[in-house]
Amino acid sequence: MSRSPEDMYATVPSPRVERLRAYYINAAKGSEPNYNIFSDLAIARVMKQTEGEPMALRRAKAFAAVVEAAPVDIFPDEPFVGWVAGDPVSVQISAEQRGSRMEIELDHYRFINDEDRRILQEEIIPYWKGDGNWKRHWFARAYQLLPPETRKALYGDPDPREEKIGILTNSNPPAQPRVDVPGRVKTLGMGIITDLMSRHHIGHSCFGYEKVLKKGFSGIKRDAEERIARLNVAEPEDMKKTAFLKGVIIAMEAAARIGTRFAARARDMAAEESDSARKKDLLTIADTCDRVPAHPARTFREALQSVWFTQIMNWWETPLILSVSPGRVDQYLRPYYESDIREGRLTKDEAQELIDCWLMRFAQGVAPFVSHSGAAFHIDVGGFKADGSDATNELSFMFLEGMMHTRMIEPNIGVLIHSKTPDDFLIKACRLCSLGTGHPMFLNNDVFVENLLSRGTLGGPPVPLELARTSGAIGCNEPHVANYESDHNVGAIFQMPIVLELVLFNGMSRFHKKLMGLETGEATEFQNFEDLLKAFERQLAYMVGHCGAAIRAFELAMAEVYPTVYQSALIEDCIEKGVSREDGGARFNFGPCVATLGATDVGDSLAAIKKLVFEEKRITMEQLIEALETDFEDREEIRQLLLKAPKFGNDDDYVDRLVAWVMDVFSREVIRHKNTRGGHVLPYQNPLSGYVGMGRLMGALPSGRKAGEPLSDGISPTRGSDVNGPTAVLNSAGKIDNASIFLGETLNLRLSPDVVAADEGVYRLAALLRTFVDLKIHHIQFNLVSSATLRAAQEKPEEYQDLMVRVAGYVAYFVNLSKGLQDSIIARTEHAL
Repeated sequence: MSRSPEDMYATVPSPRVERLRAYYINAAKGSEPNYNIFSDLAIARVMKQTEGEPMALRRAKAFAAVVEAAPVDIFPDEPFVGWVAGDPVSVQISAEQRGSRMEIELDHYRFINDEDRRILQEEIIPYWKGDGNWKRHWFARAYQLLPPETRKALYGDPDPREEKIGILTNSNPPAQPRVDVPGRVKTLGMGIITDLMSRHHIGHSCFGYEKVLKKGFSGIKRDAEERIARLNVAEPEDMKKTAFLKGVIIAMEAAARIGTRFAARARDMAAEESDSARKKDLLTIADTCDRVPAHPARTFREALQSVWFTQIMNWWETPLILSVSPGRVDQYLRPYYESDIREGRLTKDEAQELIDCWLMRFAQGVAPFVSHSGAAFHIDVGGFKADGSDATNELSFMFLEGMMHTRMIEPNIGVLIHSKTPDDFLIKACRLCSLGTGHPMFLNNDVFVENLLSRGTLGGPPVPLELARTSGAIGCNEPHVANYESDHNVGAIFQMPIVLELVLFNGMSRFHKKLMGLETGEATEFQNFEDLLKAFERQLAYMVGHCGAAIRAFELAMAEVYPTVYQSALIEDCIEKGVSREDGGARFNFGPCVATLGATDVGDSLAAIKKLVFEEKRITMEQLIEALETDFEDREEIRQLLLKAPKFGNDDDYVDRLVAWVMDVFSREVIRHKNTRGGHVLPYQNPLSGYVGMGRLMGALPSGRKAGEPLSDGISPTRGSDVNGPTAVLNSAGKIDNASIFLGETLNLRLSPDVVAADEGVYRLAALLRTFVDLKIHHIQFNLVSSATLRAAQEKPEEYQDLMVRVAGYVAYFVNLSKGLQDSIIARTEHAL
């Protein structure tokens, strides 16, 4: 190794970092959000005033109004400025995007002042609600655009005599919100598909940071002006581009002004500051904001502040989004760091403190009080250079060091590893992992390159090798083409085991006791295992087909009702094409996703049926169906046979090949569907926390799982079924064609904390990760918290407020999770190495 183990802990947190961390942690403990309506009010008022104008212009003016209305408060000790909702302990309401849920949810928002509540009730909500049908929300438009057969399948038939009910989970027809038990808002329904596009705007994106660093928003404005100058007014298509490009100019002018506003505020505060050190800080902030983000960054501090401004303004354009990611920060920030070090403007210790303070901004300001962060911010370090060589540099180590110093749930840091990753960097990442914070996740850059190159075969322009190598992940762990992709990732999600349930019960859902799928025939009449697989494929195609139709309707509605002008200007080709990302302006237009979960439950179940029903004939299909219908009541003998059947995660080809088949059939079916922007819908296997909630809608499975229990999370083995060690889990996961699951998949593993208690264990973990790379698995992440500690946290949560765990693609404070989710994490096998 080129560095000794002792060098892995190069620094300790500075006093400023410790003070800020304590402030942020204490501010968020046990609280609910403070709600701020500055963006909601600005957007609603501008949209009302601009009725009749082109939508791109209206949205640009609304964005500009939000930037002007944004608070410019500066808080003690902070070297950077700007928060999504004005301060580190607030979030935005997002009334427009919440739609019909807003009215019932508002009554349950405690931390909002009376005047803001009045404005919401009397001005903001009535505007979006319109004539009572929330007609100005894109969901209302999408509902109109749905094909009649899909609308009926997703939302049911208005005739109460109709046997079939809607299969959609969380979005109801306009003006039909649902409420759960008294006093508790119900934002999710009880169907079997979740249409994430109806809940918020696109999100899950990463673009423009390098462009802003190099050009500043004033430079991007000049690009739009130059493009307008080249329009041919005699061409109708060019005339259509005018509104969007004028909107870009408005948005870029507004974005450039945010620095000026903060600079003025910093100087006003400096004039009244008696502490000389803080006065100097404030004047430095002022000088920094005079420069960025309007103009190109020159220093490391300016670059960090510019990236942060670029980041938070995504939420100012679309207040309710998730997972806006700054990308491969160690790569595009490297020139500024190295220049400062070389010119003597900054020491390494000073740079480390800036990194630490900057990282902590990502832990607040979007959803600091909810039970999980939703992977609001994803950053990557490591990976390839464009020429295929390793990209690790000094900043790569320093960002990992910063995560060790800050120990917070965000940002969601990914380490891009590959066959050429240096040992010292991999060991550094394992050191971070050994702290038990749930960070980092490990992403296989070799698989990413193969994935992105393969996407180019689906239609549209091919992805060049250089871009495939220099791209990273967004959101939880989704590969994307940095700066060139529209990043329409969020789409529809359903639980894969429901497909098998519908096959076994001829289209009936046992939870709903209604027909919710295709009638593929009585399972007792299947002549062989192949008949079962064919019925599964038909049922899967039915589900994915309706997901695809819903996605296209929402895409069309979003392009019509909510084009993003600020965000589109930062994506390559949108200005040149003269259209927004929603209209297909980006160079690459992959997605959205059709996501699933529980594939390993299906593989385990298929293996049990194949072995016990069709091969060994120890159970008849009639006996199996009866056992499932009764949730194994008085049929424990049958359940034990099912539980002893082969299970995924133990390096057993018998079941592993069936899980691989399930994912292959799913992926091939999904990519058959096109989006509205010239690309294809993409498959995704990531459960978030839904594997617990969706499990409640599922009856017993042939795997031996009982009704209502959690499903498997991602491509991870079913809880507790992996009994042959972590290497066997990797061998099973490696049999899946991981690169073809284009938006990726989640693999969770629990390791005993004793494993990494000494250097030898850290090195063994690094060796396991080398195997992960060789087996071409997309993603892996670890929890290194003992079951004893997790149970103690359940008993005395007040003593474990800082305990963090990996849930799925995100890290969360364990004590803030639901009891069911906590139990599901404890139930994961705790491996040794």
